[in-house]
Amino acid sequence: MRLINLSNNAGQIRVEFAGCNMRCPYCVHIKQPMTEYSIDDVLDFAKASESKEVYLGGAEPTLQKELLPLIEGLHASGKSILLKSNGMKPEVLESGLPFVKGFVIEIKAPLEDIPAIMELTGLSEKRVLKYVSLLRESLEIAKQKWMRVWIRVIPEFINAETIPKIIPDIEDASEVMLYQFMSNPDFDLPFKGHETATPEWDEVRNLGEMLLEKVQKVRLVGDGGKLVLEK
Repeated sequence: MRLINLSNNAGQIRVEFAGCNMRCPYCVHIKQPMTEYSIDDVLDFAKASESKEVYLGGAEPTLQKELLPLIEGLHASGKSILLKSNGMKPEVLESGLPFVKGFVIEIKAPLEDIPAIMELTGLSEKRVLKYVSLLRESLEIAKQKWMRVWIRVIPEFINAETIPKIIPDIEDASEVMLYQFMSNPDFDLPFKGHETATPEWDEVRNLGEMLLEKVQKVRLVGDGGKLVLEK
């Protein structure tokens, strides 16, 4: 398996995978160096830790051929697994369903806004149309367990006009996380002229309040810290 990082922080083991089937222009992961690990390397690391939760993230975990054996091994060792995905491999999510606690699914823009998604993912129109179909399938699978929808708030794409268009596809989520773009330089590359945290924290909170009308919990992350909004 190709990993960017393997770590254990704050009670959570993080397995950050390399490689992605998108070319998002703001993504740091596709530019980071990777190291080869075996399944046994990762399982031994996890078993040696008292942390019970394992987060499988990074670029796109579902591309890894050894992902499902890894998930099964982590589950067998008593770990609670969260699997992050862009939603392009619903068949992998389906296969992992019996073994994971939940999923983290990223949504980049309203699913009907094909030009926006093309710009955000670096994919052709044909591939974006296929991606949207697969993402909707993945959301249906993921909501069978705990599901967080993760939205990166790039203001040209995520704003007061677009949030209502996204809500119908995500209102079954357990929670939605809004991440303020560029609030952590380790997560983002400058994009659309943005080089510092954007939009303003108050605007992120306003978007969270809009979402709270339809979802039970909204988690905000940015330069204003971390905030949970609940009904």
